[in-house]
Amino acid sequence: MRTAFTSVLALFAGLSFSASAVLGAPQQANTAENQPAQRPADAHAMIEKAIAYLRTQQDAKTGGWCIQEGAPVFPAITGLVLQGMLAQPGITEDDPAVQKAVKFILDSQQKDGGIYVGLLPSYNTAICLTALKDVKSPASVADAKARAMEFLRTLQFGEGAVVHEGMADSAQNVGKDNPYYGGFGYGRSGRPDMSNTSFAIEAMHAMNLPDNDPAFQRAIAFLQRCQMQEKGAGGQAINDMAYAQGSGQGGFIYSTSPNKDHVGVGISYGGEIAESLDGRSGASAQVRLKQVEGKLRTLKKDEVVAKIKAIWDREPDTARGIIPQEYLVVLGAGDGGASSRFEVRATISPDRLSTILTEALAADIDGPTAITTHAEEHWHGLVRHRAYGTMSYAGLKSYLYAGLSKTDPRVLAAREWMKRNYSLTTNPGVDDTDGLYYYYVMFARTNDALGETTLPVLHADGSTEQRDWAKDLIDQLATLQNEDGSFRSVDDRWMENNPVLITAYSLIALQCAAR
Repeated sequence: MRTAFTSVLALFAGLSFSASAVLGAPQQANTAENQPAQRPADAHAMIEKAIAYLRTQQDAKTGGWCIQEGAPVFPAITGLVLQGMLAQPGITEDDPAVQKAVKFILDSQQKDGGIYVGLLPSYNTAICLTALKDVKSPASVADAKARAMEFLRTLQFGEGAVVHEGMADSAQNVGKDNPYYGGFGYGRSGRPDMSNTSFAIEAMHAMNLPDNDPAFQRAIAFLQRCQMQEKGAGGQAINDMAYAQGSGQGGFIYSTSPNKDHVGVGISYGGEIAESLDGRSGASAQVRLKQVEGKLRTLKKDEVVAKIKAIWDREPDTARGIIPQEYLVVLGAGDGGASSRFEVRATISPDRLSTILTEALAADIDGPTAITTHAEEHWHGLVRHRAYGTMSYAGLKSYLYAGLSKTDPRVLAAREWMKRNYSLTTNPGVDDTDGLYYYYVMFARTNDALGETTLPVLHADGSTEQRDWAKDLIDQLATLQNEDGSFRSVDDRWMENNPVLITAYSLIALQCAAR
């Protein structure tokens, strides 16, 4: 069983998504209407129920949420609840629950100005700072926000970084050519990531930093290097990293580096995708590994390659032509290095590909039904990191908060990804529900920042439909809310079996959608 720290750390490290049935395929809209409908009348009732539930979960002694004796304390969870409550008309600073929450956050502020309790200084500080955006009481809150903002600045990789005593893997003073430049990290992993960077940008935006502030300008450099788009539509350079060369996905990956020992190679918890398909005809196969003791088996990409190669290296049966002369293995979503799903592309027929994979992976799958094959017009492609839902919305939102216009080539590329990957039943391109509520927050805040009622959605047949994103989101969340106002857990990964956390996420998403 993972520790509480590991679970929360993984939660905000970005989401690890499973590959879709066809990697990179556009998602269909949730319903078939061609015109936006009116927002459901019960949206505000859903919000009221969620707030009522959260009030019952506040810790009476500290004023925080998710406070358990002997467990790590994460002020950010209280910050998320507070953000949702203060967005509700009629709830002011005079509300007793708000006063207690503000006091808890201020009590969590350290001498260095950060708002955290031992762990995750950037993540906790940024979310709490955003929650305190419009809070004016007590009088000490103004000084607390100023100190927190200055502390957050020191956690950005770049010219203003400060190595904090006792903080493992503090941000470093690096130049513009360094893949870490402009990013924010956990303070423990030795490298920045999109999740922490997006929270930090949100806090800076909440504190009304001007667009030309150096912190925003540095952050944009990191965002670009996480966007899987080499050039804009007009040929403007966007991502100069080798892993994005030739890519036109438009969405974002998790980081420029998996860790401090492997810098500049990129990492995506969405796995990989075969882009720029060409070559002669062939087949693709989607492989799902089996469960062992209730947990999905995972393999590293090189392990899958070795298993296929073991069959390939046998004396070829040229009469049946079963052994492919060329093939690609595309990693599915997971932890960035291993996955329970893979795509294999080869120059042979679908039936032959299924036969060889069934033999090669016999110990890892539940028979041939675990393999789905398709004929492909072009079998070959360039295997790259796959952009995925949560980080793609976080990246676009961050661009807007950092001052980029909606016509900027970087923004337009991200919006094209949105157009091709619209979904609310799963994260885009995902077959499961890992991190679904976190995705809803990113989806809602990004679309709220865009300020548009409808979004264009591209269907697989090439047609385009305008979707009322807020209605779709509210309708989906309505299927997930329990009678007591909390929200139903659909997955236990990344602490999304915690009803307080997922209800706070849902409340924030609903507040954006019901404006």
